[in-house]
Amino acid sequence: DEEVTAVVIDNGSGMSKAGFAGDDAPRAVFPTIVGRPKMPGMMVGLDQKEVYVGEEAQTKRGVLKTEYPIEAGFVKDWDDMEKVWNHTIYNELRVSPEEHPC
Repeated sequence: DEEVTAVVIDNGSGMSKAGFAGDDAPRAVFPTIVGRPKMPGMMVGLDQKEVYVGEEAQTKRGVLKTEYPIEAGFVKDWDDMEKVWNHTIYNELRVSPEEHPC
């Protein structure tokens, strides 16, 4: 039997950290921010997404309406929080949730 390493996610109001149980440090640290285009179709020449998360949302904040799904330690938007978790698992850690319990 192969040993399975658990994913560890620490979502904060400003920053999220993620990695694997047993590691000395997080593998990913990024802003807990979600952004949507202010004017859909405005970002000509770019593959526009409906939602941007983390660093990508931070760098494009001039053309995005940004939100922080966690405020004062409490989740205020569970739909956006799910987007942060998906981003964490698939884009930051690049793992399959079926293979790594959270």
